[in-house]
Amino acid sequence: MNIGIDIDDTLTNSFDYFMPYVAEYFGVSINELKEKKISYGNLPEEWKKDEVGFCQTYYDQIVPMTPFKKDAVWGIEKLRELGHKIIIITARSYELYTDPYQTTKQELMNGQIVYDQLICTMNKAQACIQENISVLIDDHIGNCLAANQQGIAAIVFNSAANLNEQVEWNRVSNWHEAIMEIENIERGYPDCHTAEELLLEAEKINPGAWGNHCRVAAQCAKKIAKVCAMDDEKAYVLGILHDIGRKFLVRDLGHVYYGYQYMQRLGYHQVARVCLTHSFLNQDLDLYIGKLDIPYPEVEEVKTLLQHIIYDDYDRLIQLCDALAGSEGVIDIEERMADVKQRYGNYPQAQWDKNIELKSYFETKARQNIYDIVSDK
Repeated sequence: MNIGIDIDDTLTNSFDYFMPYVAEYFGVSINELKEKKISYGNLPEEWKKDEVGFCQTYYDQIVPMTPFKKDAVWGIEKLRELGHKIIIITARSYELYTDPYQTTKQELMNGQIVYDQLICTMNKAQACIQENISVLIDDHIGNCLAANQQGIAAIVFNSAANLNEQVEWNRVSNWHEAIMEIENIERGYPDCHTAEELLLEAEKINPGAWGNHCRVAAQCAKKIAKVCAMDDEKAYVLGILHDIGRKFLVRDLGHVYYGYQYMQRLGYHQVARVCLTHSFLNQDLDLYIGKLDIPYPEVEEVKTLLQHIIYDDYDRLIQLCDALAGSEGVIDIEERMADVKQRYGNYPQAQWDKNIELKSYFETKARQNIYDIVSDK
């Protein structure tokens, strides 16, 4: 993948390093800045008019000597070992530097950072598009948001300036965590711990039995995957997150669509497709039982997306486990379908038949009865 990487407070420890210079220029004490958690990246509004002057006074001189995070060199080397292209994207301009490229190259050389390309620009999202960036790692929330709006996954690097800001993306505090998240994005789904944390966070926003339903589905998926020679960790994660769209306080088609969009934003493409496919056993929107509780253009988008997906065994497995999972444990598929029919007043025969077919399909693969596999015994 092409990975875009910020410098200040992502590769370096700029916040604390710049603080004495901020104190000197604006005539305040370092203690006051520390108490108010102020440095170069979050100047008070009344100081903003002098921000360019501050930058022009200090940046050429002090930026090359900015201290790097202790694991930054390791992190970049690891990414390169994994085959990724490193593109440094930093918000630096000729307005603030005599020569932003020369200063930045010196800084990166001092930090022993080996990279493939350097881009100095105030518009990081545009640079990400031009360079076909898959993931942007940055401590600035605005940059992450702008990139994400262009369909680019973002990882927020924790810094003193952003800790109080609410973000949707996963945060990292060091380069070991960043590498793990890059690996999650590359494979299209998170590790089990991250998936469980995402579910817990969603349940805080929208409490309900749906969370335990996801956990039961995940356990079923893990057990069936194991006996079918499938990746049981992947199956578990897909099961945990298949209904994650309920975080957005929607019940029917909304939880399908918004779950899909949410996981796409995080870069978890394998989870995103299961958020979509788990409700469409026959890939036919016309057979959907619930309400179309999203705007018409989004309904059409769901229809188009479904037409272009070729279902695999993970799609089928989560569909089966969705039918097996109650909120308190495993339930009989036919009882579950009968309950849905009673609640909604309808259950298409094609859907009913497909569930039975899925059960038979995995029983053939496993050479066991499904209920024996998912039993708690």
